[in-house]
Amino acid sequence: MVKIPDEVLNAINNEKNPKILATVGADGAPHAIQAGSIGAPSNEMMIVGAILMKKTGKNLESMKRDNKVASVLVLDGMKSYEVRCKVGDLVTSGPLFDKMAEKIKQIGLTLQGVWTFTPVEVFNQSASYDAGTKMA
Repeated sequence: MVKIPDEVLNAINNEKNPKILATVGADGAPHAIQAGSIGAPSNEMMIVGAILMKKTGKNLESMKRDNKVASVLVLDGMKSYEVRCKVGDLVTSGPLFDKMAEKIKQIGLTLQGVWTFTPVEVFNQSASYDAGTKMA
């Protein structure tokens, strides 16, 4: 496990920044979605709301079972960061769920659960000569 650097944490938690979650299916095919519910409650955990997830949810289930790593790309202007994460649990009750459920309800959707992730690597993927540099 690694700690997400503060500049990356701030980018992840900026609701205006686009975030992409990439998973891999049981058949090995990659799948990526834009998810506005991606966040990081701490520099040791990331979360994403399961709202309209169909294929992604199935992928996360098989990735957890097979101990595979998901990838989150966050864009912050000309900067971007990739956080590779171990897939954790699907939380369906408790404070983490309740807090996100309230936010999701405000936009007229229903939260099915909150996937948790543990960061294992962080990379600078900005449009610069630093692209590909491991940060953590």
